[in-house]
Amino acid sequence: MAIEFAPRSVPLERRLQTAAVVQWVYSFLALAQTCIILFFLLVFTRFWIISVLYGIYWFYDWDTPSQGGRRSDFMRRCAVWRYLRDYFPITLVKTADLDPRENYVVGSHPHGVLVAGAFTNFCTEATGFPDLFPGITPYLLMLPLWFRAPFFRDYIMSGGLIPSDRESAAYLLKNRKGGNAVIIAVGGAPESLDARPGAYTLLLKNRKGFVKLAIQHGASLVPVFSFGENELFDQVENPRGSWLRTIQEKLQKIMGVALPLFHARGVFQYSFGLLPYRKPVCTVVGKPIKVVENPDPSHEEIDRMHTLYTEELCKLFEEHKTKVLSLKHSKSEFLELCMRLCRWSFNLKLPAEDLSCVANFKGLDGKAAPGRSWIIPEVRLMVLFDIWNHTNSGYGKPGKENNGQTPNKGGRRSTWVRNWAVWRYFRDYFPIRLVKTHNLLPSRNYIFGYHPHGIMGLGAFCNFGTEATGVSKKFPGIKPYLATLAGNFRLPVLRDYLMSGGICPVSRDTIDYILSKNGTGNAIVIVVGGAAESLNCVPGKNAVTLKQRKGFVKIALQHGADLVPVYSFGENEAYKQMVFEEGSWGRWIQKKFQKHVGFAPCVFHGCGFFSEDSWGLVPYAKPITTIVGEPITVPKTDNPTQKDVDLYHTIYLNSLQKLFDKWKTKFGLSETDVLEIN
Repeated sequence: MAIEFAPRSVPLERRLQTAAVVQWVYSFLALAQTCIILFFLLVFTRFWIISVLYGIYWFYDWDTPSQGGRRSDFMRRCAVWRYLRDYFPITLVKTADLDPRENYVVGSHPHGVLVAGAFTNFCTEATGFPDLFPGITPYLLMLPLWFRAPFFRDYIMSGGLIPSDRESAAYLLKNRKGGNAVIIAVGGAPESLDARPGAYTLLLKNRKGFVKLAIQHGASLVPVFSFGENELFDQVENPRGSWLRTIQEKLQKIMGVALPLFHARGVFQYSFGLLPYRKPVCTVVGKPIKVVENPDPSHEEIDRMHTLYTEELCKLFEEHKTKVLSLKHSKSEFLELCMRLCRWSFNLKLPAEDLSCVANFKGLDGKAAPGRSWIIPEVRLMVLFDIWNHTNSGYGKPGKENNGQTPNKGGRRSTWVRNWAVWRYFRDYFPIRLVKTHNLLPSRNYIFGYHPHGIMGLGAFCNFGTEATGVSKKFPGIKPYLATLAGNFRLPVLRDYLMSGGICPVSRDTIDYILSKNGTGNAIVIVVGGAAESLNCVPGKNAVTLKQRKGFVKIALQHGADLVPVYSFGENEAYKQMVFEEGSWGRWIQKKFQKHVGFAPCVFHGCGFFSEDSWGLVPYAKPITTIVGEPITVPKTDNPTQKDVDLYHTIYLNSLQKLFDKWKTKFGLSETDVLEIN
């Protein structure tokens, strides 16, 4: 393929426009991830106070996004947005006044790939929204997960973005003074999968929540259509029913975001890349549709208003299409499409040709979108392969989708991965050893309680997530499953890496499945103390968080799984940690962070890569010895009482204490050292 490079004589103005678009695309695709990494990296530098102070601010500011956010006129008026506007260019067209005494629910169509029109018009002042609609404050809705990213949340709030949940929208629409416009990209992520040049496919059939929201608050509905939004990127062909479309829809269902395989041009060449084409985008704001307030609208009322909205949207398109686009379809053809779209919104049974027209309408010029399937970034291929495994793992019923439940059904371990040579080098670095004290019967199931957590659970991983210390040979017929945070299994590629080692989510569904539907010889390894225990993991201290941790005992009783205490001597020696006392501001922040995010932010360090005398994140080479204690036989009780749970919890505590006392002197501790059970 011949690459068409940009000429050297490109004016400075156009280069600045391209630079503005580069930062905009980067902010959409990678800025949130960059901010998250930066937040955690700062903790391990001399600038750690920045992350700590931001963490305090973040805790107090947690609800701000759902309460109107915190917009910044300075950010919305930055010159960079004018260059972004002129790159395409993007224009905003007003067809009717909006009364500042009322509130509005604005439906933005189509979604496009990166929502360029909606962002530029409603999150910046580049196209003059305040001048066209004085007294109206626009709020563009965005996926709530992006407001969980440190620093990035403040950046997007400065433009007037808020989470796309009912609470956030309702907060603004409850304001009786009026003047708020909640902008919703109604088609959402699924609609982006049809965003290609010449296509005008809108997902509106079952999208009625925004209509119900408008009725409940008496907010007028305003249809908006951005001509040219779908012209900005090419997309790999993904017709409905194809394997690619199935994978994309599955990804959207699992993670909330779609994965359109889009491409356009580059920074210095026009042949391929992730920058949009220079295509004009014209956003037309339609006339408001008056809505009568009804806190509890009926389905018929919602359907009636939804149909009226759809008709007005079609009229808006019909009225302005000839002013914006060069069209080849006749008026009768488009009106027929509008009629079919309206009928589709009522879920009426349509003939096959009607459904085909609505679902596969290629565009008013009759051309299908071009596809260049050879331009697929490696990362996207990896994600696609991961999702393919996610939906075709073979753990579900034959002929049916597994609905992403593979991690919850025992995962997909790999003997080859567990036996990698790298794990033997990992083992010998410390070194790590596994000590067996009693046999385990393959005819029984087990719950291992692992103590202590340590900073990273090094002993737990090496002993039960790999074969480096010979767990399968020492306990023949026993298959260990190391349980870890369920959130890790929502990350593509990482989930398969974890499952290959026999690691599974530490969730009730997962444990129930393995102990009841996976035969016998299973051993669930639970780091009982969890994130809370990691806050007390310092060299020379032997403390476990266990007094109030009784859930694992109840599960053992319900499934008749034997309890096995496990203690790793030396786990706490691998890292040094700054420990904040109970009641201090530092410990308060750590606990709040753990409550909201799921893990505790430990302020720790090890040694450097080349020297043990320097600071770094490499653990110290301190021996770790994991002792697997005597199993405690537990009877199967479908509905154990609290008395039963307390009894076996006490037996477990005593067994763990005896295990510690028996082996402590063999690993550098004195007879006077005690196990602190919190």
